[in-house]
Amino acid sequence: MPVEFAFIGAGGIATQHLDHIEDHDEATVVAVCDIDEDVAAEAAEPFDAETYTDHEALYEAGGFDAVVIAVPPFAHEDQEKLAAEHGVDLFVEKPLALDAETARENEEAIENADIISQVGHMARYADSVQRAHELIDDRTLAMVDGHWWSGLPGDSDHWWRRKELSGGQIIEQATHTYDIVRYFAGDVDTVRAAGAQKVHTDAIDFDDATSATMTHEDGTVSTVTATSTGDQDSAHEVQLIGDGFSLHIDLWGDTLSGAVDGEEVDFEGESGTYAPEMDAFIEAVQTRDDSGLHSPYKDARKTFETTLAVDRALDSGEPEEVGE
Repeated sequence: MPVEFAFIGAGGIATQHLDHIEDHDEATVVAVCDIDEDVAAEAAEPFDAETYTDHEALYEAGGFDAVVIAVPPFAHEDQEKLAAEHGVDLFVEKPLALDAETARENEEAIENADIISQVGHMARYADSVQRAHELIDDRTLAMVDGHWWSGLPGDSDHWWRRKELSGGQIIEQATHTYDIVRYFAGDVDTVRAAGAQKVHTDAIDFDDATSATMTHEDGTVSTVTATSTGDQDSAHEVQLIGDGFSLHIDLWGDTLSGAVDGEEVDFEGESGTYAPEMDAFIEAVQTRDDSGLHSPYKDARKTFETTLAVDRALDSGEPEEVGE
């Protein structure tokens, strides 16, 4: 039977998933909730789905197998806990919240309810990322270098530009880079960071250029730089260096280049990222087997807490431990 979805949040990133599900043989949408009634109605129309402006009313009505939560960082309230309470499988977009306590409470509720969960760290599903994993296999990784360089999203009053609403670039955007670094190098122990606000002195209220150095639990070191001073969608890349290999992943281009044991690597992906991550979630819901999911909530929470630690290090100027 097709998986019947409900959506909480129907604008922005949600449209990627709605468009994919519309063409999916194994999924459909039966309910859409958005605080903007017109947005909810427009998203629901292709599916003839029910519409809501209150997510609590949506949960009370029920009648769906899984829920996609695609709301801005500041709008996370009890949506995830209610999914767990109602035994509904959960796909939630990043970032998970604005504070560690909320994410930890949600993780506990998800684990206790034994529901399937997936977080929208879609870069893990890029063909280039998966190919790099295959090539590296059990080789020793020495260093990872990543960057997220882009411009400012939205207009002057967009929620992204206010840290109290978005969490800032590290937590809301560059989390994708920090997540891929963790995907290869494992959990982070300690972070150090520096930042500056040199260009967008009035447009945003947080640093427009940051650099973080991380020490991972296995001793691997990594760096991530992020800036909003460039052109929109200008670069998202990761370099992996270790025993017998040097690989470069262009995440927006989904390409992999470099060398392994002196043999040239030149690989181009073709599957995209949003579709594979949703396909994997749909299959997990149908089969009750989540082993094929690359970003369950429990793991994504560690990426979220890594970005929180980087943010603390920017403020303190001192090393910060992840999860502290």
